[in-house]
Amino acid sequence: MTMTEAVPSSAEQNARGWIETITAAHEAWGFCSAGFHHLSQEARSLSREARACMKDHGFDGTNHEDVAEAIEEGMRESALSVDVRSGWQSPDEHLIPEEFQILLTTGGPALRLVGELEDLQPCRSWFEVQDWGTPWTATHCQHEREVEAKNWFAGLFWFG
Repeated sequence: MTMTEAVPSSAEQNARGWIETITAAHEAWGFCSAGFHHLSQEARSLSREARACMKDHGFDGTNHEDVAEAIEEGMRESALSVDVRSGWQSPDEHLIPEEFQILLTTGGPALRLVGELEDLQPCRSWFEVQDWGTPWTATHCQHEREVEAKNWFAGLFWFG
């Protein structure tokens, strides 16, 4: 690392770790649920992290559907809380959630996935990080596969 390269904060490192975990889980889930199990070429192309995720969820080479379900359940359970809020409405109107927050870690560093809902489904989302004494700040995925994984992760939750 040169003198001009910025060292990522602990909040950014925490976010990067979670993004990588979610991305590996999404890749493993996709393999187990998409019917690629009979193609050895597809299995060879899995990342080391996705293979580790499958192993952690009991993959034995034959239990693809069970592992896909276990990955989904594990990712849902990784959230500390899931919250929604609605926009401005008259007091007599039924409140409809418009935004969501999935809290993943607290303290310093803290991480959450926040976004907008359309018909109770995530339509736009982004990660936010916070460290002691700092405001929530958006942090972005670096690759398209991370964006796809983030959207998959947000879609695992029920918002209304």
